[in-house]
Amino acid sequence: MSAYAGLRNIILIGTLFGFHGLLNRSLLIDGVNEIFIVTSRISVVTLLIGIYCFREFISSISVEYFLKGSLSGILAIFIPGWAFIYALKYISSGLQSIFISTIPLFTVFWVLLLYKDEKITNLKIVSVLTGLIGLIILFFSGATGLSNEGNLLIGGLLAVLGVQGLALSNITNKKHLQYIPSKTYLLTQWLVGSVISIILFFILDGKFEILTAGELSKLFGLAFIDIFNYSLFLYTIKRLSATFTTLVDYVVPIVGILVGYIFLDEIVDNIFFVTLILIFISLYLAVKDESENLN
Repeated sequence: MSAYAGLRNIILIGTLFGFHGLLNRSLLIDGVNEIFIVTSRISVVTLLIGIYCFREFISSISVEYFLKGSLSGILAIFIPGWAFIYALKYISSGLQSIFISTIPLFTVFWVLLLYKDEKITNLKIVSVLTGLIGLIILFFSGATGLSNEGNLLIGGLLAVLGVQGLALSNITNKKHLQYIPSKTYLLTQWLVGSVISIILFFILDGKFEILTAGELSKLFGLAFIDIFNYSLFLYTIKRLSATFTTLVDYVVPIVGILVGYIFLDEIVDNIFFVTLILIFISLYLAVKDESENLN
């Protein structure tokens, strides 16, 4: 796969993921409990993926595959799912999407510590730091993206926690997908994330809710985005480097800010535009670096 074909996939994934935050935040505004949202979303996705992947899963699963898939499931499904839904109680979906743009920075950090085989060039580091500078400027502005409400410290810390899970899962996904069958790995991740979420749902005394037609459509919209995006992401990361694939997280804030402003009347501070310009520069530098390495 060429760098530009990978970029096409990244733009598509990032666009849909921008709507993911919007739907989650919209359900919270509707009054649906955050514990029910995250548990039901992960469970629905697991059921649908199970129908598609069950035959391969049964034929190829082993203790080794299950343990490795479980680790990635905790990192990629459980931690981000729970951290991000609680973060959205304190910050806008647009601002949360900007926090997601720090994933490449932490991926580089964890690659250097855990995954020595992947080359981190100076240009790639510069591209990541450029995006991070934009995020730091935004973070210190104190903006929550919400009108006279929210808490940047709590929401930001929760978003950063979710980011760590995704950054580490980029490394485990890249490493394990070299030899674990994709469907087996995919179902294991979601199955483990679902089981842990259901257990936590009862521990936290979660309540079952009857959703309206509109709320159900949002929930199944989340499930569709999860299935489509996660499948395409695994396909892409299997063929390109982990650090390059995380560039999807530079597309997410652009879409997230825009749709949050249009559909939820979230506030777009002028500082957002500075951040977006730096993210575009970062994306260009990273794609240029990957193209040179492939050639």
